[in-house]
Amino acid sequence: MMHRVTRMNINTWNADFYLQDRRGAGANSSVTIQCMKVRWKHFSSLLCAFCALTISACDQGSNATPLVQRPASTRAAAAQHVLVISVDGLRGDALGAPWIEQLPAFSQLLVGPHTLQARCDPDISVTLPNHVGMATGRLFIGEDGHGWLPNIDPPIASKGGTLHATHDRYTASMFDVAHDAGARTGLFSMKSKFILFEQSYNDQAGAPSLGLRDAGRDKIDAFESALESEDLARKAIRFLHQAEASQNSSLAFLHFADPDIAGHGDVWELSPNSFYLEAIHVVDCALGEILAAIACDPSLRGRVAIILTSDHGGGNPPYSHTVHTDPLNFTIPFVVWNGTLPSIELYTVASTARSTPSASERATPNAAPPIRNADAGNTALTLLGLPAIPGSTVNARQDLLGELLP
Repeated sequence: MMHRVTRMNINTWNADFYLQDRRGAGANSSVTIQCMKVRWKHFSSLLCAFCALTISACDQGSNATPLVQRPASTRAAAAQHVLVISVDGLRGDALGAPWIEQLPAFSQLLVGPHTLQARCDPDISVTLPNHVGMATGRLFIGEDGHGWLPNIDPPIASKGGTLHATHDRYTASMFDVAHDAGARTGLFSMKSKFILFEQSYNDQAGAPSLGLRDAGRDKIDAFESALESEDLARKAIRFLHQAEASQNSSLAFLHFADPDIAGHGDVWELSPNSFYLEAIHVVDCALGEILAAIACDPSLRGRVAIILTSDHGGGNPPYSHTVHTDPLNFTIPFVVWNGTLPSIELYTVASTARSTPSASERATPNAAPPIRNADAGNTALTLLGLPAIPGSTVNARQDLLGELLP
């Protein structure tokens, strides 16, 4: 079955469901992707050039603002603000040579500890279950797993549309821990199915506060959608400024959908001018805006950490990523950046807690686990100086960064 993405689909939250079968659609309903390539390439070149110049200019002679720990914590905070960024459908090899040379913002993030051999959930390689894993620190399968399987818009909360319905008990998240400690929390997404998180952690479904003060049941302070990566980046920047202005630490979850939309529409092809690579360029430009905003604001510079990963790769089958046993689908990046951490292979840092998988392994059954996207939630809390997510099983010891943090 051959699919193509129409212009309408790029601006649709759940683009997965707007892919058209070329054999069943009329010639007028399938729009060539070439116009999108041209528009994206023009946008990429202009914005990336601006962001590169801005970051460079702001870094000249700058001094990082000293950290001031605000939330109640069990360790020293390495950041006052943490952005957990998921780039939907981003394969690990997309950030390797030679492609990384054309991605200035991704290149800057790789200055921190990272690996291009992280893994998604070992039993499922689709979007929503893997994002649930990132937010909850749980894998999909098992009594302690999060158990959320659907990859579509959830039903309303009263019809089972919360994460707590899968096991008939509350499933805590990174939002719970951060919010109850006094941090401002946010989720910014490009797909409508992420309403699952709002339904699970709003003032009706969220748990009573675990903190010393009553922070309320609504665990996600800002929940917003965006149609384009540029708009999502600007919403996240505004969130950072608002959190800093109110003297709150913050935790935000950002979801960029462009590579996934491109892969579903024109395969996961890494080649010059491919639709997939151009989509990664679009995200790179959005990341550049975020990095420039951080670098140019003395109140944010030196106080923001970024964790970047993906829900899955893609390419098997050619227009999808559902074969969870294929390295094309389960191999993803995992990056940690705060401007001061060294550029080092993350498996080296976590050598006692994680085992480096072979390229064909999605799990390491007889050794410590590989680094997974589900490490993100507890790593974010580690950087904020906060304890692990209650009930989490991935990075529950908060040992992924080893001795890199005080």
